[in-house]
Order: sequence, then C-alpha cells, then structure tokens
Amino acid sequence: MSGGHGVARGGGGGDGRGARSVHQDAADAAASSRTATSSSSSPPSAPVVDPADERFHTELVVAAIRAPTREIGGLMAAIKKHTLDRPRLNKVIADVEEREHSLILLSEASCAAGAPVDDYPPAVTEALAKTPSATLTTHVMHLGYDALSAEEALRRIIPPGIVIPVGFETVGRVAHLNLREEHEPYKAAVAAVLVDKLKQIEVVVNKTGETGGPYRTFDMEVLAGAPKNDRPNAPLETEVNENGLLYKLDFRAMYWNSRLGTERQRLVDSFSPDDVVLDLCAGVGPIALLAARKCERVYANDLNPKAIDYLRVNDQKNGKPKRRLAGITCLDARDAVELRVSRVGFDADGKLQGVRFTQAVMNLPQGSLELLDCFKGAFTRDVWPPEALPRINVYAFSKHPTNPEGEIGGLAAQALGLGRSAKALGDGVVYRRVRLVAPGKHMMLVSFVLPEKAAYKTGYKR
Repeated sequence: MSGGHGVARGGGGGDGRGARSVHQDAADAAASSRTATSSSSSPPSAPVVDPADERFHTELVVAAIRAPTREIGGLMAAIKKHTLDRPRLNKVIADVEEREHSLILLSEASCAAGAPVDDYPPAVTEALAKTPSATLTTHVMHLGYDALSAEEALRRIIPPGIVIPVGFETVGRVAHLNLREEHEPYKAAVAAVLVDKLKQIEVVVNKTGETGGPYRTFDMEVLAGAPKNDRPNAPLETEVNENGLLYKLDFRAMYWNSRLGTERQRLVDSFSPDDVVLDLCAGVGPIALLAARKCERVYANDLNPKAIDYLRVNDQKNGKPKRRLAGITCLDARDAVELRVSRVGFDADGKLQGVRFTQAVMNLPQGSLELLDCFKGAFTRDVWPPEALPRINVYAFSKHPTNPEGEIGGLAAQALGLGRSAKALGDGVVYRRVRLVAPGKHMMLVSFVLPEKAAYKTGYKR
C-alpha cells in the first residue's frame, strides 16, 4: 500500500479519524488561519465552520495502477473514464515508493479498492493485461475539509440518526431547503457549507410556511447570503436556465419549481406548430416562452403583477422578433378567457376576425380545477364551432390511493357542470401522473378537448 496526499473538492469516504501525513498536517495548519462562512453578507448569527475541525479529517483508500512514468500516457488514454473523479484532485501522482513510476488513481465507483480485479471494467482489465509493467495497488489519501463534498461535510456536522438535508431545490443562485425541526440547531452551519461547497449557490433559504395565497408564495427565512437589498422582504432575485431559455425572477414574490422543467418541456412537445396557446397561469413564462419558440402564437396571463413584470423582461430577453409573446395580460383567469374569446368574431362582411386559441394551459395544481368554470358558456357556436373548441390542459393534485385519473377527471367534469363522471369529458382524454409530491399525493395532468355541453351557454348546468 502506498502513501500519499490529496486535496480536492468532491466526494470522499472514511470516518474522519484516519492516519495523517506530514503534508496534511501542514495543510491543516494553513487552513486553521481561515474560516468557511456562509458569505460576507450572511446573517450575523451564522456560526463559523472551521476547516481545521478534526471531524473533517478523513482517510480514503483508493485503487491505483502503478506503472513506469513513460507508460502512463497510454494507460490514461485507455482507462480515463474509470479514473478518480474528484474536482481539483490529480488523477496521476508521483509514486513515492518507486522512482520513475507514477500512480493512476482509479474511480471509487467502478474500481473499488480491494475488489477482485475481474470485477473492474473491461477497459481497466484489458489495459493491465496489455501492459506487463503495470500492477494494481492501493493508495491512501488524507483529506481535509476542502476535499469533502457538501454532503460529506454535513455528515460530519450533523449527528448520526438525523437525515442529511441534501434533497433540496436549486433556483439559480438560491438553494431552497425544507428543513425539519431536528435540523434547527444545525441550519446555519448547513447553509454555510452549501454556500462554501456549491459554487453556484450564493443564498440559502428555508421554507417556514405553507405555499398558498393568490400568488402561491410562502414564508421563508434567509439562512446564508442575502438579497441585494437586505431590507425585510426585499426582492430575492435569481436567474434560472431551463430548456434553453433564461428566466429572471424574484423567488420571494412568485412561484417557481425547478423540478417541473421536464414536464413543461413534455407539455410543449405535445403542441403543434399551428397551435395558438393561452397560458392562463403563466408566472414568469416557463411554459409560455417555451411554447412561443414552437407555436404560431402564444398569449400569457397571470394574476400576480410582479410575475408579469418579470415575464415581460424574460420575453424581451429570450424572444426573437418572431418568437415573442403575442399578448401579455395581468387578469383573473376568467377575465383572461373572456378577453381572448371577445377578440374573435365576424365583421360586417361575415369574415372571421381575430385568432382562436387552440390550447389552454392551467398550471396551478392547487386551484386549476376551481378555475375551470371560466370556460363554461364562454363560447358561441357560430364563432367557435365544435371543431374549433380548444384543448384544455389542467394540472391538479390527487390523493386517491388507486385511481387518481378517475378522481381528477371527475372533478374536472364537475367543475364544468357536467356531473361527477370523468366520462363526461369525452374521448381523447389524456392523463399523466407528473410526480409524487408527497406520500400518496400525485401531481396530475388531465388534457381534454372542451366538451360542447360545457362550452356553449345552453349546454352546461350551473
């Protein structure tokens, strides 16, 4: 077993109490003169995370290939995909035991130290077989705070038995945590580590209240970093890249969920280039602006005036002249539908004026079903014949244990005045279980062509 030293940001194993090298002692001595805090603008109560803390000292044993230095280039070309994957840590180091030899450090994931060589990837075993001068060995690395990933550092701060909070959402430069009561004594240290270890993160917030209200916002506390203006409830601006577009938003004042990016793309993929889209709960534009790149035209609406301000900014940033939104409104969904319907009609010569929308989107899972009645009796048969009625795409939550599709379909039909049977929505209904937001609680999509009985004033029940 060879000795050595490595310092890098990345993953690592060990129990934090391993043997130490002279190099590591020197590194820790230098590190003791600095601290890792949440940021220069962190709340004053944020504790210091000391990189010299003994809890961070970690011994890691990795597999390595020892070979003459002249052979290293050829070996690396053959096995590079299976070498140590730790940022800022050298994959090849000098061999202190044999002159004119070097060590290639192997991947912890695919080439575990001590595992039979036959279990290694074929590229590694073949490279060893073709290079008689190469031998398999192990290498001991002594790592400190700088070499640990955020999760590994947190495991050394938070006591055993408490869940490590690593499943958080990132919104551009903001990390959004949902900490439990058991995390309370450690929350500032958690935030400090995240800011220090994750280069894109500048601000860490913890959700302290339920999502709700007309704009689907929630109370939060800033654990690390701060808004540009540190007044209470000052805007918490960030920028998010999603599906090839850049969105600017105030995370404190409007709803955003980064976990829905794939679903938003999937929905837009279902649209055709000829579609005219009406996004009734557009927010800062993640569906509307994406659809504008594909569809004939897109109208965007939201009740939140602050979200609309950012939507206009995002439309200018992302929209080429032919890909800009056709219209932006800040209205209740009912008023938005009434406005778009009223813009379509026949002139004195009997020629159709205006543009019919063919797809409507209601991406407000907590309240979309209640808003569906905005389509009841909103259309006239002469201007909007049955073949011109739009497809409605509604997101909602269901806690039904076995048939969330049936429950959501029935609730949608009921909201449209068609009774409680999902069959009333007609043929061609599409259901999708988007994600499990909590045990037993699905976020669902139901997509259907608006039934005639709901669309025309003479066809629905109040």
